[in-house]
Amino acid sequence: MATTKDASAPREKKVLIVDDEALIRFGLEKFVKQEGYGVISAGSGKKALELIEDHDPDIALLDLKLQDSIDGLELLGIIRKTRPKMVSIMISGQTEIHAAVEAMKLGARDYLEKPIDFDKLKSVLEAISEELDNSSEPEPETDDLDLVFASEKMKKVVAIMRRLALKSDLTILILGESGTGKNFLCQKIHEMSARREAPYVQIGCSNIPDHLIESELFGYEKGAFTDAKAAKKGLIEVAAGGTVLLDELGDMPYQFQTKVLKLLEERCFRRIGALEDTPVDIRILAATNRDLKHEVQEKKFRLDLFYRLNIATIEVPALRERSEDIPGLTNSLLGIFCKKYGVEAKTVSPEGMAVLMTYPWPGNVRQLKNLVEKLVVLSDGDEITAAEINENLDPPLASLGQPPPLTSAVSLAMMSAPQAVPAEIEASLPDDLSLEAMEERFIRRALEKTNGNQRKAANLLNISRDALRYRLKKMQINVGDEEE
Repeated sequence: MATTKDASAPREKKVLIVDDEALIRFGLEKFVKQEGYGVISAGSGKKALELIEDHDPDIALLDLKLQDSIDGLELLGIIRKTRPKMVSIMISGQTEIHAAVEAMKLGARDYLEKPIDFDKLKSVLEAISEELDNSSEPEPETDDLDLVFASEKMKKVVAIMRRLALKSDLTILILGESGTGKNFLCQKIHEMSARREAPYVQIGCSNIPDHLIESELFGYEKGAFTDAKAAKKGLIEVAAGGTVLLDELGDMPYQFQTKVLKLLEERCFRRIGALEDTPVDIRILAATNRDLKHEVQEKKFRLDLFYRLNIATIEVPALRERSEDIPGLTNSLLGIFCKKYGVEAKTVSPEGMAVLMTYPWPGNVRQLKNLVEKLVVLSDGDEITAAEINENLDPPLASLGQPPPLTSAVSLAMMSAPQAVPAEIEASLPDDLSLEAMEERFIRRALEKTNGNQRKAANLLNISRDALRYRLKKMQINVGDEEE
């Protein structure tokens, strides 16, 4: 009796294998076929492009180092542009891990080291296959990160975070000034990862006295020292299966850094007083506001540990470099604190928001958070005014050499540099415009003066090019292709 396939069953996935070593291709082809996938293979980037055109595969296994005019990274870039729905997995040697991580930043789903661990490959293919089967289901257009961050800089950071989070055993180093939100982003990386249901343990390296850091992180055995009445688990062991954040790792004592290096490389540690190492399955995130390269030069941070951490790095820009994020962050914080203190919902006036977007925020997001909480408690009305904000800024704008702005981005440009907007632009505006219309007229006039060149127009208005692009999109102003 003939059998028929269930019409509702997902179709067979097709896998493209690209490697210039015939034996590796053969081994991969055999295994992937055994797992029930369709297979096509190529020994060069050029041949791979032909097969993609003819067969439209679902998944690609790409060798990073192809002996061809088109290497693995270039091929990945072409696939991302021409076949955005195709999922790519990079294959790399142990000496190519840094390039593999860069490939993930460019859009690769995962990477596998040679020699290939076929159990791991099976797991990765199954996960991707399931994602592809479910891809017809509508996904939410935004999440909390998309709602909070409007700047192009932070959108890029979030995109990299999402890709790296999927590699649940990859160590990630997060750099940025104090208060930029590194801890918040680390929490999000954990929540995006396969370890999300397991513990998330944040360890403040600068808060633990040097003589206690080993016992706090690794624990101790009974009798290891005078007060060790019973064995105690360290924070690393408590986090087993989950994620550990080593916050302000740059403040960790130099002499203890070798033990952190061992933890990173071997995923094991030794309790104080123990005779054997204890293996542990954790993902490690590290965050610091220090310049680790400078710390290495000053002999305050180990070079080998720096190299081990510097494989996957995310740099979080300061808040003053991304003023477009301030409205979203402010509104999100208002909602949090109004709920916390049981008060009616509050908003910030347009003039008040202009003040927030002008301020240079030496304390970054942490300073903004503290200010918003204070304003929620102290403000009597349902709209927080510019005057209330100015009264509670510390240090005040005046002490930083910046008078408070009138409103929005145009006022920001005019007040932060009084000659930024030429007189002929300012004079061309009538007196009865609304604030929003005035801003749009300023921007349109600046674009006219620069023949549509966004970079020059942004300079003329004394705002960043990202800030100008954000406003062009918001105002639905189409200036065509930008001239560099």
